[in-house]
Amino acid sequence: MKAVALILALAVITGCNARAVRQADASPVPWEDTVDRFWQSISDLTQKADGVLEELKASQLSRELDTLITDTMAELSTYRDDIQTKLGPYTDAGQLTQDLQLLFQRLQKDMIDAKDRSADYLTELKSMMEQNSDDVHARINTYTRKLKKRLNTDTEEIRNTVATYLGEFQSRSSQNLEAAKEHVVPYIQQASDTATKKLSDISSQLRVQAEGLGKQLETQAEGIRTQLEATAQDLRTSLEGKIDELTMLLAPYGTQLREKFEAIVDQVKETTTA
Repeated sequence: MKAVALILALAVITGCNARAVRQADASPVPWEDTVDRFWQSISDLTQKADGVLEELKASQLSRELDTLITDTMAELSTYRDDIQTKLGPYTDAGQLTQDLQLLFQRLQKDMIDAKDRSADYLTELKSMMEQNSDDVHARINTYTRKLKKRLNTDTEEIRNTVATYLGEFQSRSSQNLEAAKEHVVPYIQQASDTATKKLSDISSQLRVQAEGLGKQLETQAEGIRTQLEATAQDLRTSLEGKIDELTMLLAPYGTQLREKFEAIVDQVKETTTA
C-alpha cells in the first residue's frame, strides 16, 4: 500500500507541475502589460499635439514613468513568488531567485534609462516648439523602436528563465516517477503473489476444516441415532414386561367374573323352565 501511495503521489506531483507549466504559458502576466504601458507612454510623445506637449512637464512624465517602473518591479516580485510556490521544495529556490533578480535589475535599469532619455527628449521638444522639431521626433521614433526591442528582449529572457526552471522540474519529476515505478512494481508484484498464496492457503485450511467438521457431525449423528435406537428398544422391552405383569394380575379376576356370569345364566335358564 505504501508503494502504491508513493506512485500516486509522484503522479499527482507530475500532473500538478504540468498544469503549472500550462498556466505559466497561458495565464496573463500583469508585469508584461505594465512594461507595454511604459513603452507606450514614451512612444506617445511623438503623437501628442504641440499644445499637449507644451503643458506636459518633464517632472510629471518622470513621475508617471517612475510609477510604472515601481508597479512593474512589484508585479515581478509577485510573479517570482508564484513560480516558487508552484515549484515548492522541488527546485533550488535560491538559484531561481538569483537568476530572476539579475534579469529584474536589467529590466529596471533599461526602464530608468528610458525614463531619463524621455525627459530629455521632452525638454528638447518643448524648446524647439517654435522651430523645426522634426529632427527630435525622428530621433524619438528611432529610440522608441530600439527601446521596444530592448524591453522585448528583457521580457523574453525573464519568461525563458522561468520556463526553463519549470521544464527542468517537469522533466525531473517524470524521471523520478519512472524510477519509482521500476523499484516499486516488482515489490507490488511480489506482494500480490504473497497475498494470492496466503489466500490459497487459507482456502485450503478452511476446506480441510469443513471436511473434518462434516465427518465429526456424521459421527455425532450416528452416535445419537444408536442411542435413540437403544433407548427405544429398552422402552419396548420394558413395556412388554409390564403388559405381562398386568395380564398375570388380572387373570384371577377374569376367571371369577366368568364363573359368576355362567352362574347367572344358569339361574335364568332354570327360572324360564319352571
